[in-house]
Amino acid sequence: MNKLIIAIFISCITAVTYAHEPAAQPDHVSVTGIGEIEAEPDQAILNIGINAQRPNLAEAKRVADEQYASVLKVIKQAGIDDRKVKSTRMSAQPQYEWRTNQRVYKGELVSRSLRITIEDLDKVSPLMQALVENGVSTIDGMSTGFKDRKALEQQALGAAAEDARNKAEYLAKQLGRTLGTAYMITEQIQDGSPVFQRDMQMATRALAESAAPPPEMFGTEKVRARIMVRFNLL
Repeated sequence: MNKLIIAIFISCITAVTYAHEPAAQPDHVSVTGIGEIEAEPDQAILNIGINAQRPNLAEAKRVADEQYASVLKVIKQAGIDDRKVKSTRMSAQPQYEWRTNQRVYKGELVSRSLRITIEDLDKVSPLMQALVENGVSTIDGMSTGFKDRKALEQQALGAAAEDARNKAEYLAKQLGRTLGTAYMITEQIQDGSPVFQRDMQMATRALAESAAPPPEMFGTEKVRARIMVRFNLL
């Protein structure tokens, strides 16, 4: 009876040992495929600010609201759809200055911010000029991108897949092997669209002093995709 118990115990240990042994990895090659699509951007996002400082909050808000209404009118006249204009911030802050080691109240500053999506890049420069002439205090930044970025990302993924296969086929051939099917594909996250940053005080001043605004130069942007692919080797 004891011999039977010992035999069963040994069998159990053997079964557990085999169960924890790692499965044999098939012969494979792992490569990274990179795809890149370069295209001209077809939209811009403009961030602008409206500031009004007056002796009291009511007066500061009244002036800021008037400037805000004037800016909205300019945007409308430029043919920008209301759905492409978004209010992003409104704030009111008391203003002080130091005089002979004392903090002196100067009034209230009311600020409003807008984000404008412009889908016709030819409108960017004249719109900025009109905004500066009609109540905008600051141009806080501009970014460019694509209306249908997903389509470009898919093209980049296709190019990355082709690059991965070409690399794997080359390596397999150099090592005297035949490339099999892909059995693991991992997409790696890429950075988003670049953002243009300008000296906004200088840019706003230059626009205010300019008779005719120069055209903005947007160049091209790249949409990249990166994937890791593992192929069987035959």
